[in-house]
Amino acid sequence: MLDGIEDDRRGLGLRMTAETWWAAPAQGAGAALMVAAPAAGLAWGWLLFVTGVATFFVVESVFRRRSGLSISGPAGPRGVALLIGLGCLVAVALAAAVILSFLGLNVAVLGLAMIVGGCFAVGVVAYDRVYAIEVARVR
Repeated sequence: MLDGIEDDRRGLGLRMTAETWWAAPAQGAGAALMVAAPAAGLAWGWLLFVTGVATFFVVESVFRRRSGLSISGPAGPRGVALLIGLGCLVAVALAAAVILSFLGLNVAVLGLAMIVGGCFAVGVVAYDRVYAIEVARVR
C-alpha cells in the first residue's frame, strides 16, 4: 500500500513540474511588471502593478485547469524558504525601484525589473522542483 502512495506522490510531483515551462516565465514577467511599475509614474504605474499581480492569479487558474492540481501551500520547509525568498526579492526590488524612480533613474528601474523577472522565473523553477521532491517523500 505504501508503494502505491509513493507512486501517486511521484506522479503528483511530475504533474507539478510538467507545467513549469510556461508558468515560470509568466510569473517572472508578473514580478518584472510589478517592479517596473514605479518607472511608469502615477498615471500608469498602478496599471502595471495590478497587471503584474493579476498575472499570478491567472497563472494559478490556468495551472489548476491544465494540471488538475490545486496547491494550497508548500509541501515542506525548503518550499517555504523559497517562497519567503521570492517574496523578499520582489519587496526589496520594489522598494529600490521606487527610490530609483524618485531619483529619475527610470532606465535603472527597467534594468532592475528585468533582473528580478529572470531571478523570479529561476526561483519558480526551483520551487517547482523542490515541491516535487518534497511531495514525493513518503517514508
